[in-house]
Amino acid sequence: MVVTLFWPDGEVHVIDAASGCIVFCEDVTAGIHPLGRAWIDSDLNETVASSGTDVVAGLGRNTFTVTCANRNYGPFDPARASFTLTVRDAAGRPYSESVALDRAGTKTLSVSFVAEEAGEGAFRISATSIR
Repeated sequence: MVVTLFWPDGEVHVIDAASGCIVFCEDVTAGIHPLGRAWIDSDLNETVASSGTDVVAGLGRNTFTVTCANRNYGPFDPARASFTLTVRDAAGRPYSESVALDRAGTKTLSVSFVAEEAGEGAFRISATSIR
């Protein structure tokens, strides 16, 4: 999905999102689950969110992660990026974390919660480029 909007501090050029399914099961061990990655590449003028496969997670404490990167050209490159990871448990409750990168670098978004119910949840990774 590509969208162009205006933002107070600049123009939002590209918004990309990827999503997937999380199945919470009683007979699976809870743990850490990488969900994908997202990045902005100012050389190619693209923002990309890429999810991995759907995930099966156990009941109990789970952590879901996404690696985010801003591949700009240093302090004179105007590209800034905002990334958000939202995870919904089987009851539909949302848990999310966001990060903004205004210079080249990599961050990991991490969402942790205790899954109490078996069933189907979901995740969404979004990446926004602000110039």
